[in-house]
Amino acid sequence: MKIRFLGGTREVGKSAVLLEEQKTLLDCGIKLGKEIGYPELEGAEFEKVGITHAHLDHVGYLPHLFKKGRHVEIYGTKPTKDLAGVLLSDYRRISKSFSEKDVEDVIKNFHDVEYGEKKAGMEFFNAGHIMGSAMIRVGDLLYTGDLNVRGTRLLNGAELGLEAKTLIIEGTYGNEDMPSRKETERKFINEIKETLDNGGHVLIPSFAVGRGQEVLFILENYIKSGVLPDVKIYVEGMIKKALRIYRKNVLYGKEEIWKRILINEEDPFRSRYFHSSRRKDKEDVFEEPSIIVSTSGMLTGGPVLGYLKRMASNPKNKIIFVGYQAEGTRGREVVEGKKNVEVDDEEVELKMKIAEVRLSAHAGRNELISFVKGIKGLKRVFLMHGDEGALESLKEGIGKRYDVNIPELGDQFIV
Repeated sequence: MKIRFLGGTREVGKSAVLLEEQKTLLDCGIKLGKEIGYPELEGAEFEKVGITHAHLDHVGYLPHLFKKGRHVEIYGTKPTKDLAGVLLSDYRRISKSFSEKDVEDVIKNFHDVEYGEKKAGMEFFNAGHIMGSAMIRVGDLLYTGDLNVRGTRLLNGAELGLEAKTLIIEGTYGNEDMPSRKETERKFINEIKETLDNGGHVLIPSFAVGRGQEVLFILENYIKSGVLPDVKIYVEGMIKKALRIYRKNVLYGKEEIWKRILINEEDPFRSRYFHSSRRKDKEDVFEEPSIIVSTSGMLTGGPVLGYLKRMASNPKNKIIFVGYQAEGTRGREVVEGKKNVEVDDEEVELKMKIAEVRLSAHAGRNELISFVKGIKGLKRVFLMHGDEGALESLKEGIGKRYDVNIPELGDQFIV
């Protein structure tokens, strides 16, 4: 098997790995930031694309293939197809770099695959990252995509103990251990409660798919239990559409969630705490203390920017970042302490409080190392989807038991 790394090497974004003899591409993403980055697919020959999950850094380049006249067959789970359709349509509206027909072509050529099922030489296993996320095995090679070994409020963790001789694994947090979920949630809720008790409003920038739904479920749980005051949660942007898709594909979630709907007739996806603003100027959101969960998660666009401008001048308000902030994004600048940011050609001074709580959907360093050591028959490991420091740290942690490589863009290996 010849493997060629065409994106996602020593960086987070534009994941793309070519299996040359199988004419199969694993993921086909873009890199979001001040400038959009694309995978190096010029001259690459493939007929099939296996998609691990619907985030744009794994699916965002698919419409460009059809725009260029390339016809490929795409394979992934049903939630991945449904979520990709929504995210790609939204990305088209913002970027204007391809047409709606190109998005339709992606969905038309997308074949659903269940966990444990094998199609077109690819076998899919639960990766635990977002709804429908999958690891893909081709022959003796296992490609993880984005990986989360812990269960969340919505999803079971990744399947463990699979067999493979060669592993391609992400290393987003290869140099960082994740705190326990309980500890993270406690910090998150304390940050929110402090702000609400002081009469302020909380703004939570979130990814539309995965993080947004997890945040909403956490908030609903803590309001219901009385730990948080009974305030309105305003849901903005693509999070609402993704929530409906999660509801439609609820059988891919934890058993307790769909049992809650089927047996107790209690639908957490349509909670009475979730609201939409009734006014164009959003003034109803600020009539009393509230929580706003809005895209985009890195402050690169979307309705969150309108809220940021409206809330920034009040020190009682707080913005809480709950996900990865890529280099070059407005979110990264704010997290790193920048007090004046540009929004719609206007300089916004940030007097509001700023907090960061990692509600990560990725495995941490020790979890990644344990996952690697749990693969049966493993001989060779490739690390990608992480910056250089994270990948070097992960390589050191894995040790010399396996042949561990950190490929450069364009590198080719025979396994």
